[in-house]
Amino acid sequence: MTHLSYHLILYLYTEVLNLMILRKALQSEADVCYSCIEDAKAFQREQGFVQWHDGYPTVKTIEEDIQKGIGFVVCEDDDILGYLAIILGDDPDYCHIDGSWKTDRAYGVVHRMAFRKHSRGKGLAKMVFQMIKEYCLSHGIDAIRIDTQKENKIMQRVIQGSGFDYCGIVVVDNGPKLAYEWDN
Repeated sequence: MTHLSYHLILYLYTEVLNLMILRKALQSEADVCYSCIEDAKAFQREQGFVQWHDGYPTVKTIEEDIQKGIGFVVCEDDDILGYLAIILGDDPDYCHIDGSWKTDRAYGVVHRMAFRKHSRGKGLAKMVFQMIKEYCLSHGIDAIRIDTQKENKIMQRVIQGSGFDYCGIVVVDNGPKLAYEWDN
């Protein structure tokens, strides 16, 4: 899929069909993006675990994501439903794995995926993973990596249900995480 066809699909989704879209976040939306993170943290606490520690991610993290062009929002009409970071290229967190990655090709990475409270329970995450795949493929990337907390059973099911395979354990700043990879 070419870069042009991705933009054509984005246009059709937003202007013609008025459906849910994945697009780059704007600096003016940083506070709303952070509210997605806060809602996700509250949901994690309700589920009995905390994936993000010591205030991470912060509003500054989100602002930096947006400035770097890696911060994305999931929208339906003008309503922001979720936030995530998509990095196209190597991630230092994934250099060492207790296990093995499926591929050694160029890959995309998903971090900080979070949804607002009113958008949960609608199968949104699985749809978003499909949009992430389309976005990465439109940029010549046909492998995607993601990690999550071992206690985050809901996210594990969504990740695996979206075609990702468990690859092992990676250690990031706040401890060991289950690592997954999808390749086309």
